[in-house]
Amino acid sequence: MFTVAHDQAHAQAPAPAVGRPRPAAATRVRRASVLDSARVCAHVFAPMIAQGVVLRRPRLLGLAARRDSARRANALLADLRRTYGAGPLAVSVFGRLVVLPLCAADARAVLGRTPDPFTPANREKRAALDHFEPHALLVTPGPERPGRRRFNEAVLGTPHGAHHLAGTFLDVVREEIATMSSQLAADSVLEWPTFHAAFSRIVRRIVLGDGAAGDRALTKQLDALRADANWAFAHRRRTGIHDRFTARLRTHLDRAEPGCLAAVVAHTDHDDDTDPAGQVPHWLFAYDAAAIAAFNTLTLLAAHPEAAAQAREDLIHRDPADPHVLATAQHLRACVQESLRLWPTTLVILRDAERADQLAPDGAAVAVISSFFHRDRETLDFADRFAPAAWLDGRADPARGIVPFSAGPAACPGRNLVLFTVTAVVDAVLRETAALRPTGRTVLDRDRSLPHTLDHTATRLLAPPAG
Repeated sequence: MFTVAHDQAHAQAPAPAVGRPRPAAATRVRRASVLDSARVCAHVFAPMIAQGVVLRRPRLLGLAARRDSARRANALLADLRRTYGAGPLAVSVFGRLVVLPLCAADARAVLGRTPDPFTPANREKRAALDHFEPHALLVTPGPERPGRRRFNEAVLGTPHGAHHLAGTFLDVVREEIATMSSQLAADSVLEWPTFHAAFSRIVRRIVLGDGAAGDRALTKQLDALRADANWAFAHRRRTGIHDRFTARLRTHLDRAEPGCLAAVVAHTDHDDDTDPAGQVPHWLFAYDAAAIAAFNTLTLLAAHPEAAAQAREDLIHRDPADPHVLATAQHLRACVQESLRLWPTTLVILRDAERADQLAPDGAAVAVISSFFHRDRETLDFADRFAPAAWLDGRADPARGIVPFSAGPAACPGRNLVLFTVTAVVDAVLRETAALRPTGRTVLDRDRSLPHTLDHTATRLLAPPAG
């Protein structure tokens, strides 16, 4: 097991051998061989790009799951750590210098020192997200960033465990899940398309109001732009569909329907450069990842009925109408967080070094590979099993590189709202069903290590109605 002392030992660069040029004092980055860079391209980044970083491609995600490509990637990174040491490793990825932190301490340092010198407005990230959210906080550099951060935190209720509209949001969740459950076929099988459609209605109602509940065209337009974003630099920007999406979105925002985030947007102070409407596409995008997390949580609970039973027991005697009950439902919330540890929806956290540093040379990209740290068998004794208790006893700590919502000054401002929504959705499904059971070829074997790659689009769950 790597300890803090071990990581710090790697921080002390050895004296250069006689006859070798002395490395720059500002960096302790080692350079991978051409062969190892090629291996990283082939086994880490290529499968990640293929399955879709911004919008998952179901067929290629299915292929990645069958090959368990994330397990192969994580094994390679562990091998490189044994070869080069636990310090940051520079590789050439499709012609770009990319630094890979290989220990949790370095990953934490990069995220903690954002935006200076590690800006979240990474070149590749901007090329991707410019397709549909060019003014989003996530890709905002320089002086505009603080104002946009304040605005996002104010609207999303970042400091609060429960958003001030949580009661309304809880009603929305339960209405939509009840409708979904009532419309399941006679075989009571819950599949991704059905669940995703219900979750999308929930998101549109939470963000834009009841008037947007049935606006599937808005979601389809956003998905088309996200599909373009998967290609980043390699796909031209489609200004026509972007303009139509923006106009449709602004119609909902201008309505500022009470009881949704659009109303909060309308009444929240902001700087001239904030572009309030320009922040909303990211909320819709991020909530789509939350849908995956929710479905993966249900998949875990179906495979671990004792955890589902505990979740039911924890909530059965508490006021179901009180949103603070769900905000403090520790076991169920831990199950949600555990699904995000096992299968992070953010596959890689990107930064660019804007000046030379011990952890990266000037101009390099830094890539924190989420799954590598979340499934690190050398540091986590629960790496490949479902362990929600780790979120309650401190073992699933950001200090160990477990950062499903990123970390540091650029951590996700919607973390608490997303966790509340996903927890509410999972709770609502449990209330509507007698017992979740796995079925089909994606059944998780609780007696074996859990896969590092999970195809949520192929998952089928038996969800017979309660009562």
